[in-house]
Amino acid sequence: MTEKKNPQAANQGAEVKPGRSGSISILADDSAPIPETPKIGATVEGPLSAALVRLLADEITLDDCTPALAAWFLEGHRAALASVLPELTRAEQSAEHANADADRLYGLAFTPREPLKVGPSYAEIQKIRAETYRGTR
Repeated sequence: MTEKKNPQAANQGAEVKPGRSGSISILADDSAPIPETPKIGATVEGPLSAALVRLLADEITLDDCTPALAAWFLEGHRAALASVLPELTRAEQSAEHANADADRLYGLAFTPREPLKVGPSYAEIQKIRAETYRGTR
């Protein structure tokens, strides 16, 4: 006959203590060592590293990755961009100001001004007015 494992038998060496805010924590005694659980992704670490190297070397694109792997990659990119965004924005603004100053100073230094348009003299204006009022103009 096959023995059925009792799930409560595994916890017989554990001590249950009430925790903060009504939570329960289970503490194992020294006789039952807790096995170390593998980290998430430990079983696919090698293929993931190879895929990352190929992705960074432009041998493959994100379209060649599974949607989940592409999402991990894009989330990492988003987090990295968010961490440097304030500095990047500040650098872009200072570059825009520097280019605007350079354009303005270049225009002042090398764009010849149009000569001032000198209008008719006062005497000529009086003559034009008189002709306009008489209707001869």
